[in-house]
Amino acid sequence: MDMMAMVFIGVAGLSWFLTYALCKIAVRYQWYDKDSHGIKEKGLQVPALGGMALFVSFWLGVWVLFPQMIWQGNLLSVLLASAVIVITGIIDDFVELTPIKKTLGILVAANIVYFMGQITFSTKLLPNLPTQWFELLTYVATISWIYAVTNAVNLLDGLDGLAGSVSLTSLITLVLINYYFSQSIRLTNFVMLILLTAAIIGFLPHNWYPAKIYLGDTGALFIGFMYATLTVSGLKNATFFSLLVPVVLYAVPIFDTVYAMCRRVLSGQSPTQGDREHLHHRLLRFGLPEKQVVWVMVGVTILFSALAVLSHLYPELRRELILTIISLVLGMILGMKLLARLNNK
Repeated sequence: MDMMAMVFIGVAGLSWFLTYALCKIAVRYQWYDKDSHGIKEKGLQVPALGGMALFVSFWLGVWVLFPQMIWQGNLLSVLLASAVIVITGIIDDFVELTPIKKTLGILVAANIVYFMGQITFSTKLLPNLPTQWFELLTYVATISWIYAVTNAVNLLDGLDGLAGSVSLTSLITLVLINYYFSQSIRLTNFVMLILLTAAIIGFLPHNWYPAKIYLGDTGALFIGFMYATLTVSGLKNATFFSLLVPVVLYAVPIFDTVYAMCRRVLSGQSPTQGDREHLHHRLLRFGLPEKQVVWVMVGVTILFSALAVLSHLYPELRRELILTIISLVLGMILGMKLLARLNNK
C-alpha cells in the first residue's frame, strides 16, 4: 500500500474516531446545537462542532504528506485562513454571531488566501483588459467565490447528512476530473481535495440520519471554504470552461443559496434572514422522509456531476451539455415554485 493510500485511510479513520470522541465530550458538557432560527426539523438535542474533527484530521494528513511545505507559501495561507474559519464557526456554534460578524470572519480568511497564497489567473482569459483592471477583477471574483460557496454549504446544512453527502459527491467527481483531465491544478491542491474527501467519509457515519452529531457552523463553513479555496487556487493556466466546472459540481448548494437570497430580497426581507423555505424544507413539507430528501439532492448533484464528466469526455458536445445544465437549473426554479404552491394548498 503506497503512502497516499495509507494517509487517506488514516485521515478517514482519525476523522471517524475524533467525531465519535466529540460526540461523547459534547454530550457530557452539553454542547448542543442551538438551532436559534428553528430551521431544523426535529427538536432533539444533538451535539454540534463536528467540524473540529474534520479540521484536525484533514490538516494532520496534510502535515504527514507535506511536513515542510505546510509552513510555507500557499499551504500556510490556507492553514491560517481555515483556522480563522473554524474559529469563526466555533464562536458561532456557542454564542451565535450576527450575519455581519460571520461574514467578516469569512472575508478575513478569503483575503488571507488571496494575498498570502498569491492567487493568479491567466491573463489569456481577458487579454484585452488592462493589467490593473484584470487584477481588480481577479480579487473581486476570488473573494466573491470563496464567500459565496462557504455561505452556500452553511445554508445547505439543514438535514442530517445533507451538506456532507452533497459535498462528498462533488469532491469525488472533482478529484476524478482533475486526475484524468486537468493540466492546471497544483499537486498539493489535488492531494488536499483527496484528504478533504477522506475526512468527510470518516465523519458521515456519525452524521447520517438519525445524526449523532452535526457539522455545526464549524464544519459547514470549513467544508465550503476548503472547496472554494482549493478550486480557485493554482488556476494560472485555467480556461473559462475549467472555471465553470466547480460551479456545476456545487450547483445544488449554489442554486439553493442564490434562489433563497433573491426570494428574500424580492419579498422585502433581509437576505441573511434564516427561514424554512430552502429546497430541502419544501421537499419535507411535500411529504418526503428526511432520508429521501437527502438522496434526492445527492441524486441531483450526481446528475450535474455526470454532465461535468461528459463535458470532458466529449468536448465537442460542450455547447449542448451547457444548454442541458441551463435547462436543469430552469427546471429547478420551476420545481421550487411548484413545491411552494403545492405546500400552500
